[in-house]
Amino acid sequence: MTTIKNTNDLLTFLESQAALRQDWFGHKQQRMTAITLAHEIAARHADKMSPEDVVDYAMELNQRIFDKIIDPTRQGKK
Repeated sequence: MTTIKNTNDLLTFLESQAALRQDWFGHKQQRMTAITLAHEIAARHADKMSPEDVVDYAMELNQRIFDKIIDPTRQGKK
């Protein structure tokens, strides 16, 4: 079992999963990533963004990550 202590550990884990399995990044992982992004963005920008703005931005960012990094073959096929 991998212990994730920081963002470098998380990145290493994600890279290893991507190398091992083509289907590793599913709906559950996307939702978890969006939640994590929303918390990070809120922690850093709570003085500038409303909670709704944070969530909207996290969801948009998560989708762009998926489209451009996880499954670039689907880009533009929505």
